[in-house]
Amino acid sequence: MVEKLIKSDRKINSPDKKVQNENTDLTTQNMELHFVRHKLEAFQANMLRDVQKRMSGMIDEVMQELRQQELQAHEFRNFAKTQMQQQSNTWSNRVHLTSNTSNEPCERSTANTSTCHGAGDEHQYATTDENKRSLRTLPEKVFRNRESYLTALLEVDHMKTIYHIFYIIFLVFLLNNITYDYFVNGSVNFGLGTFKASFAKIHYVFAIWLVQKMFVCSIYYALKGWSHVRSKLAKQETLQRLWSSSCLLLYITSQLIFTYLPPKVCLTLDLPYVSACVLLLESIRMLMKMHGFVRTISARVLQGKLKTDNDGTASTASVMPPFQKYSYYLFAPTLLYRDNYPRTAVIRWKFALGRFLEVVAIAFLYSYIYERHIKVIFGNFGIEEVTVGSVIIKLFGMLMPCIIIYLCGFYLILHSWLNFTAELLRFGDRMFYRDWWTASNYEAYYRNWNVVVHDWLYEYIYKDLYLYVFKGSKFASSLMVFTISALFHEYVLGYALQVFFPVMFVFFGIIGVLMIFLTRFAPKNVGNIMLWFSLIYGNCMMISLYSMEYFTRINCPKDSYESWSDILISHLWSCYMK
Repeated sequence: MVEKLIKSDRKINSPDKKVQNENTDLTTQNMELHFVRHKLEAFQANMLRDVQKRMSGMIDEVMQELRQQELQAHEFRNFAKTQMQQQSNTWSNRVHLTSNTSNEPCERSTANTSTCHGAGDEHQYATTDENKRSLRTLPEKVFRNRESYLTALLEVDHMKTIYHIFYIIFLVFLLNNITYDYFVNGSVNFGLGTFKASFAKIHYVFAIWLVQKMFVCSIYYALKGWSHVRSKLAKQETLQRLWSSSCLLLYITSQLIFTYLPPKVCLTLDLPYVSACVLLLESIRMLMKMHGFVRTISARVLQGKLKTDNDGTASTASVMPPFQKYSYYLFAPTLLYRDNYPRTAVIRWKFALGRFLEVVAIAFLYSYIYERHIKVIFGNFGIEEVTVGSVIIKLFGMLMPCIIIYLCGFYLILHSWLNFTAELLRFGDRMFYRDWWTASNYEAYYRNWNVVVHDWLYEYIYKDLYLYVFKGSKFASSLMVFTISALFHEYVLGYALQVFFPVMFVFFGIIGVLMIFLTRFAPKNVGNIMLWFSLIYGNCMMISLYSMEYFTRINCPKDSYESWSDILISHLWSCYMK
């Protein structure tokens, strides 16, 4: 009986337990579903937040690009470009040319723009020797009708305001000089004393320049005579080779003499710094002009090329251009010879006058900086006691003047003077520099800083070294170009100051090359900051060191020059290390 009751009780309780177990399972499943739903909701919220953030960023980028495009289209319209215009963009300096276009003197690209390639140049460097490895095709310089960067930028009111600020800076320097002279010296000289002293004996420079110009013009007829005699000796290869070798040796000798005489004149006549710089820089300019012309025409003669018309047919013109083209090239603001350059229709006399007045204004600004800063800070070197602390204070005191000297030097030569001469000669291609101020590494800075000199080094030095000397080694060719450029920079400064103090060679030829590798892979913004920091402090160090050496040479001259070592030792060392 008892067993039956227990069994009946189990039968009654078993459904309840089953229901309880089912409820427990349902609760567990609900908890799991709630957990999964909570995770899905959190994931969904994170996804929506990320999507909204990314969408917001993409919208901002699109809106920024639209604003930049609108700014380029309206404000900076001369700089606007599309992907389809990359090959013919206004600011492209070189292009890879085919054999069909390399000999075209000029091609008309638009109604108002002409493009000039290497007219009859020798720059088709494809080698015929199968044993030689194939070399990379190097691009060619392209001449177009185009304004300078700053000329185009100053059409915008925002950039013109910055230009006006520099006007105010110049007026502040002028007022500062006038006030100081009036209340300290009792008279106002407007920097004329320094200006006159800097250009003393300039008449000697002008007379020497005329003699040099006559020699440069004679190169044309000498080259013409070499070409004529060489053609007469076409059937006698031995005599032809002997004649060409003799002329080459005579040409190299004349160039070495041409390089030696200007510094000799500077030392003999004791020319002041500015007059000596004018003579040395003009001598180097004419030397580069001569080499550019001889290098181009001699290659045509050796290859027997004739100038071709636009349809590719040979014309009856000789490989030797008329003297008028050579004469125009000697005065044109370019160092690359072409038979034809793009020309402007008229001379904008107002524009030319504005550039000339800028040249005069910056020249007077330099005289103010010399009188109020350089002479005051370094004028007693060689007399006063010098300590590390005093030198550091002087260097920091020269930071702002050196920045102004550096920027005004760029504006004076590469913008004002070259645009002035280009306007008078109706020279169309005004790209004497590019946007070097936006460079993020030194490689781009050197390429864009002085396009005129860079083009010459690239066309007549780098290409020949790359193709014929170092056989495809870009590093060796570039290093040799930097060495040559640094030597000529030091050539000008050393003989103008009459000191042997190779700071420029060290800064430009050694540290400058190292900075190319240090800044090559830097991010754009970081690289640009590093570039400007090094330019500001590097130029300050260089100008200050040359000023120290110059005034020490005046105040503490050497007793004698008994040997070559006395010339190589700086005045700073001989004066303060006795």
